Amino acid sequence: MDVLEIIHKYLSEIPYAIVGGGAVQIYTSSIAIKKKVIDSIKDINGLSFMFRKTGDIDLSFLYDLSELIKTFNMIIEQYSDVYKFHSFIKRFVIQKGNHRLNLNYQTEPNDLKGIRSYYDDIIHTAITVCLPYRNKIIEVKTAKPEYIVASKLTRIKPKDQIDIMILLKAVDMDNYPFDSEEVRSILKSVNKEDNYSILMDIMDSM
Repeated sequence: MDVLEIIHKYLSEIPYAIVGGGAVQIYTSSIAIKKKVIDSIKDINGLSFMFRKTGDIDLSFLYDLSELIKTFNMIIEQYSDVYKFHSFIKRFVIQKGNHRLNLNYQTEPNDLKGIRSYYDDIIHTAITVCLPYRNKIIEVKTAKPEYIVASKLTRIKPKDQIDIMILLKAVDMDNYPFDSEEVRSILKSVNKEDNYSILMDIMDSM
């Protein structure tokens, strides 16, 4: 399923950021490729490796909802011979055979859990992730690591701790200047500063 290629082709001119666990796995995969751990996203068996069994990608947009729906309709028109599509409120489902992938999309701060006041900046500061695929490079945009970690620390379920550890290993491999103090500041602004100690424990354990 060429979902990342679809995102690259049809959403690249729209202000957006992939957030949540999907962002962690896309970013981590890009670093694994960059560091020659694997050669391309085809080597990780596509979505079965990159995304959870729930098959979700969460995207935040700064874009008119009606225009976004037009874009989704264009995708349906172009790929209707390959995929089945289902549209719901803030969810666009792409299906091939028994495999379904949900594109959960947000268009306003109230759609975002945890750090709503940072919604616009998450998109404005999104980083471009490059992935080789089918003899070309596709580019998608993810929230920067500090926002991903801060968002997960507001919830801190077991899977969030795992995602944080995976992401921190990737930023270390990439020599990314991860700013833990920025994470602390974000958490403090949403009255979750106590959760910063969880990040410190994870970092100390690595």
